[in-house]
Amino acid sequence: MVSTASIVLVVVAGCSAGGSARAGAEATAEQFAQAVSAGHGAGACALLTRDAREDVETASGVTCATGIGRLRLAVPSADAPDDARVYGRAAMVGRDGAALFLARSGSTWLVRAAGCASRTDAPYDCTVDGS
Repeated sequence: MVSTASIVLVVVAGCSAGGSARAGAEATAEQFAQAVSAGHGAGACALLTRDAREDVETASGVTCATGIGRLRLAVPSADAPDDARVYGRAAMVGRDGAALFLARSGSTWLVRAAGCASRTDAPYDCTVDGS
């Protein structure tokens, strides 16, 4: 597991963004969570940054589409209240104690870190970290 201190710093250091960016980040987070929960590895990997896909492959020893299911990621559930924060080109979406960190890629959002859980007095601990 990799610490996402750099992602947290980017999120904290940025400037807050408006509703449409927040809605886009939330939509990507929900699509990713649904793909992971449904076992659609290729769909989940399509929503990851290149570095995050490489991290999945390194951690699992197989392709991203196969490996993402093996990592048993804790992802935010779609039916729980959400906490989405957007800061410029970075976002965090959390639900049920699980968090995803996202990065803006052109006009879309991609998941940069997944399977993230907060720790007391420490940065988030993420199973997948593409930072």
